Amino acid sequence: MREYMTSDPPFRFALTLDVGGSHITAAVVDLTSRALLPATLTRRSIDEQANREAIISGLAHAALDAARVEPYAVIAGIGMAMPAPFDYVAGVSLMQHKFHALYERNILHDLQEAWVGTPLAGMPVRIANDADLFALGEWWAGAARGCSSVIGLTLGTGMGSGFIRDGRIVTEGDGVPAQGELWSLPYLNGLAEEYANGQAVTRAYHVRTGATLTPKEISERAAYDDAARDAFTELGEHLMHILLPVVKCFAPDCLVVGGNVARSWALFGHLLQGGLNPVRCVQSMNFEEAALLGAAILSTESSAS
Repeated sequence: MREYMTSDPPFRFALTLDVGGSHITAAVVDLTSRALLPATLTRRSIDEQANREAIISGLAHAALDAARVEPYAVIAGIGMAMPAPFDYVAGVSLMQHKFHALYERNILHDLQEAWVGTPLAGMPVRIANDADLFALGEWWAGAARGCSSVIGLTLGTGMGSGFIRDGRIVTEGDGVPAQGELWSLPYLNGLAEEYANGQAVTRAYHVRTGATLTPKEISERAAYDDAARDAFTELGEHLMHILLPVVKCFAPDCLVVGGNVARSWALFGHLLQGGLNPVRCVQSMNFEEAALLGAAILSTESSAS
């Protein structure tokens, strides 16, 4: 587990990065107001099949572009959200399904080499799982602010999860699956992720209608289409059953759900609240920015164990 500061930091800003499958997002976060500075928000497209030099260059330049807006001297450090599998302590990528050129590369070393001769050279960089940082960001500056224990869930093409207790990312212990990952829990005839992501909504709608639509398109039909509402009802019921044993053991104050599927919260959120009560079940406040906010507090990491 890692612990993060919660009092006012000695530096005012943090530089943050979020690495997705097709883009890199960077921004400076004000550690005092716990808010992203919109003028610093930088987004760069990235080809996950690109060579190592291109990927590292994209990361390095996204960070430099974002940081130019604020004086480097007041940046506490750099926090980065990266998908799994990844050795977050050593900074080594273990991904083979995407960003294959980074496999077994020390990203921390490669970035420092790319920043030689720039104001970011030698600046401390810390990396953590993107879903963990989503949960941490919502705890620090979002829908779960003020809660002592939180489960964060991201629903998109996949299913991500993070567990927070007393300001710590936890990946083991009562109610916490291995590495804090819910997606791989056995459920019905497969794994939890197969029943709880955007593709599950698309599949449920297709079974009912024969049409193949995106979750967003299905959501837009919900006002007049019973099959659309039923597809999201199915999602909510599966999520509730997947989460119920975890919630009973971990006993969070709050469940925060983000990712693009959560933008249709009105269609399934009530099912989670009804099934997981008294846990407060809420939609993400920050969505894509949550991981950046989590990366900001990551950059102020005070201790590790």
